[in-house]
Order: sequence, then C-alpha cells, then structure tokens
Amino acid sequence: MAIQQPPAQAVPQQAAPPTSPKKGGCFGRGCGCGCGGCLLVVLLAVLLVGGSGYYFFVVQAQAAVAAPAALVVINQPVDVDGNPGIAGEALNPNHTVHTGAGGHAAIQFPDGSYVRMSPDTRVTLTAAELQKNGSLQSASVVQKIGRTFTSVQHLATGASFQVGGHSVSAQVRGTQFEVLVRSNGTNLIKVFDGTVTVAGATTVKVTAGQQIDADAQGRLSNQRAIQPETQDPYPLTAQCSTSASSGNTSGTMQSSSGENLTNGQTAESDYNSPGGNLTLAFCYPGSLMKVTVTDPTGRAIARQGTAPLIVKISNGPPGVYKAIVTALNVPATGEAYSLVFATDAACASGNVDTGTVVRQTLSNSQIASALSQSGSTGITLQVQGTSPTSARIFYSSNLGGLPVSWTIDFYAATPNLGAVITQVTVRGINVTTQVISRLSSVGGNSITSMPTGFSVDRVYSCNTPGGDDMMVIEGHRPG
Repeated sequence: MAIQQPPAQAVPQQAAPPTSPKKGGCFGRGCGCGCGGCLLVVLLAVLLVGGSGYYFFVVQAQAAVAAPAALVVINQPVDVDGNPGIAGEALNPNHTVHTGAGGHAAIQFPDGSYVRMSPDTRVTLTAAELQKNGSLQSASVVQKIGRTFTSVQHLATGASFQVGGHSVSAQVRGTQFEVLVRSNGTNLIKVFDGTVTVAGATTVKVTAGQQIDADAQGRLSNQRAIQPETQDPYPLTAQCSTSASSGNTSGTMQSSSGENLTNGQTAESDYNSPGGNLTLAFCYPGSLMKVTVTDPTGRAIARQGTAPLIVKISNGPPGVYKAIVTALNVPATGEAYSLVFATDAACASGNVDTGTVVRQTLSNSQIASALSQSGSTGITLQVQGTSPTSARIFYSSNLGGLPVSWTIDFYAATPNLGAVITQVTVRGINVTTQVISRLSSVGGNSITSMPTGFSVDRVYSCNTPGGDDMMVIEGHRPG
C-alpha cells in the first residue's frame, strides 16, 4: 500500500470556519466557466504552450526523459546545495538536500514515489527519468548520512529505483524501506513492504519485516526480523498506513511523524479533508501517549492506550481536522510516533470549496462535454489510467493534417501542482527533449509548476463507478 506524501507544512494552522461547499469557480478564482471547464483551459494552455515553432525539431525517439523531482518542506531547517529550501522547488541530478536539527523534508518524484528525510540527513539526487508513458524509468539518490524512508510505486519491467548508502545500495521495484547511514559509515536497512536487493561486498535480498546491517566496507551481516527502536518513526508509519488503508481511498492518505516526543510534549498534524468517513491511525512504540482529533465543527475525540489507536469520524464535513499527540508516560530519551489520515471520499464525490479546503476533479466525460460545447473537433484529451499519487493526461490532435500528441504527468509538488512532460510526438517522431529544452529557455521551469490558487496536498487519479477516469486535486488555502 503506497503511503501518500507528507503535508507541506507540519505546523499548526488557524482554519477559517467552514462554509457551504461552492459549486462554481476555478481553483478558487471564480472564473465562472465551471471547475471542469476551467481546469480544461489550464491543461490546454500547457499542452499547446509550445506552439508550432517547436514542431521543426526532428530527432530519434527517446526511451526516457529527464524529469525533475520536487522538494517537500515539512519542517525547517532544510537547504538545497547550501541555500534555504523552497517548498515545491524543482530538484535535478546533483542537487543535495540537507535537513538540519529538527528539519524534515521529502524528495517527491512525479510518479508519486518519494524519499522522506529525518533530521540531520543529507541526500543527493543522482537520476530521475520517466518513460514516455509517464511511468518512472529510473531514479536514484545517494544518502550521505542520516535516516530516510523510501516509498516506491510499482515499477514497469526494466525500470529501477536505487538508494545508495555509505558502502551499500538498495534497489527496489515497488516497496517501502528505510536506510540509516551513521557517522561512522555503517548502514542499517529495514524493509516494510516488498523485497529490497541490498548490494555491498555481497548481494542479499531482504524481504518485508526484515533488516540487515552493513559495515563501512560494505560487508553485510545479521539479517533478521526488524528490531524495535524507540526513536525510529518509520516502522510506525508502515504500521499505521496499513491500519488506515482499510475501506478508504488510497489517494487520500497522508502521513506525518516525529522522532523523540518526551513527557508533557505535544505535536500537531493537520489534515485537509474533502469530507466523508475519516480514519486516523496513531502509532507509537509503547509506554503511554494520547491523541486528540478536533473536526471542523470543533468537536474533539480523544484516545489513549495500546497502539495502534484508531479514530473514526463518520460523515465528517469537509474542512481541517487537527490531531494533537501528547506524550503521557514515555522514557526520558523520548519516543517516536506516526499519524496517518485517510478518508473514503469516492472518486465521483465531486468538487469542494469551503474557503479553506479545496477538492477539484476533472473526468473524461467533463472533458468531452467541454470540448463539445466549445466546438473543438479533431482533439483528444483524456485522463489515462489510475494512480494513488499522480494523474496522467494525454492529448492528441490532427489539426491541419499535422498529427501531434503530448503526455503530461501531474503530481503534488506541494504547495504547487507539478507538471512534467513525458512525451511529445509530431508525425510520430518523438521531440520531447527539444520541447522541454525550448520551454525551459523561454519560461524557466514554468512547465514543472502550475498555478492553482491554493496549496496542493494530494493529486491522484481514479475510476468512477460508471467507468470514467478522473483526475483529483485536493488542497487548502492557508487560514
């Protein structure tokens, strides 16, 4: 089960009182043409922004295209190549992300895979490529020091995802795992889902529920069941994700965590819900902690006792749900914790705009209707397939006898809507690299970040009960 990427900011928010959901408007801008139609206009602007000038490029077909990852800033301090990290900024090969004391961040890939970073962690992105159909082709990072949690979407045949430690590497095809690189160069790898191939002086397959050590020279040893570690939040994240997933929509899942909560300390995590039945799973190693969830109406529900603690709120209204964790009786060194939210918001449950929480959808039937009403002919624009962490849009036309097609992946480059071109063809010839290069030269990284009028929390694609593929964007406006 994929874990949704962390929220952009794990800090308290003052939410505006919820209002009745608005049915009009476009990403909160009130454009008056209906949300589906407005989003269609935005997509067409991106798909057509190249103009006919780009069609003069003729090159050999590319097997894969470079695709920047995005920086998710959860808590500062976070820096990129020594400069303050900016939430949503593009990350390319050789960019290094560093979290300071108390800092949390994530490297988010366009397919929904991500590498989450604990405090005092340093990771360098070394590769990020997508296949022409929008699936991940290759991604790799080198972890200099610290602790990371990696969640990888299922990869197609021939694709790869690799995390390099000090003297070993972990390669996967769709899994969740942790890598710890200590200051003395030793490594610890824990696998929570799937199988990880760990390569050092030898190569070993490590399966779900196991961990393995590696010394500074890459010698592997002590493959065994995962051992409890009171200040490691990532086994708890995997546990809570499983608990929260049952009966809920995978694209709505959101996790957060901390390393060392001590007696009397509290931590808050907020979730911007589109409404529906909400589940919160709270996990911690032992001793005693409490979680209190406050819904948008101000109603509070508290739970304490043996983890995992599950809070369910039936028919919850859209709005901000605040979860406050309190350490009641834990060791003096502190304990880790994890929170995972999810809802059962149906794919076809429609748009929401409370003034704080926003949910926008775009289905193939909406697209067809908007194109028909505009009198457009000879154009195909479709949401293709489903994913809990991204949405793929395909465009093709044969206007004036010139066959052109585009494919773009949309994902949550929080707070932005990330957009990555994965394939452009003209008369069947792939010109993707040239189009991206030309776009970058005239507009910087504009194609990798689109305006929405709100902070994007989640992007996913799903299939309605009627068989209609739909793109869903969920987010919020800061209060």
